[in-house]
Amino acid sequence: MNTQTHILLAAGLLTRPGRENRRNNAAVLVGAFAPDALIFVMFVWSKLTSVPENEVWRVWYFTPPWLTAIDWMNSIPLFTAIALLGWLLVRHSQSYASVAMMTMLFALAALTHIFGDLPLHVNDGHAHFVPFSQWRFVSPVSYWDPRHYGDIFSKLELALALGLIVILWRRFDTRPVRAILALTTLAYAVPYVWFVLLGGHADHNAAATLIHTLPGATGSLTTAHA
Repeated sequence: MNTQTHILLAAGLLTRPGRENRRNNAAVLVGAFAPDALIFVMFVWSKLTSVPENEVWRVWYFTPPWLTAIDWMNSIPLFTAIALLGWLLVRHSQSYASVAMMTMLFALAALTHIFGDLPLHVNDGHAHFVPFSQWRFVSPVSYWDPRHYGDIFSKLELALALGLIVILWRRFDTRPVRAILALTTLAYAVPYVWFVLLGGHADHNAAATLIHTLPGATGSLTTAHA
């Protein structure tokens, strides 16, 4: 899914109103963004260094060190371990209870993102079980590619996002939060214009198709290729 939908979903599941919950809510938002953070860093760095966009999506995204780093930021074992550590500290350490709760919520929000991504990538998914395995699930459904029901899912994602915005609008009655929610609705126009109208996924899709045809890419599972 798009990054903003992941953030809305985690917020809908894990955030709570009230000044006393501000730090916890911030941890949720950061955690929901974390799995995609390095993709944004990669994209910005490519602009700063004048690297052609086709190289970013054809080469960088699919090869180390970017591939390795992004996989780690989408690791189920990693964020499960962080969540368990936070949970244990919440239960057994009063001194660090506040930080422990933030840590646990951060990791749970990241896991919400990861589990939302796992079934929605065809040839461009992540190795979600590093460091124990490098295999990648190849789903029959893509959140963006119209050749794999992306045109249908994009409409479902938009409906989900609007529903979550309504839920969060009702949950939070402060003006700053509601202003952010109002602006969030505009954020869905940007991926649509870039990826659908301007074909921003074209290079990414070509590279993903190439990776899928390499030796070892079989069935619904494929291994990473350097």
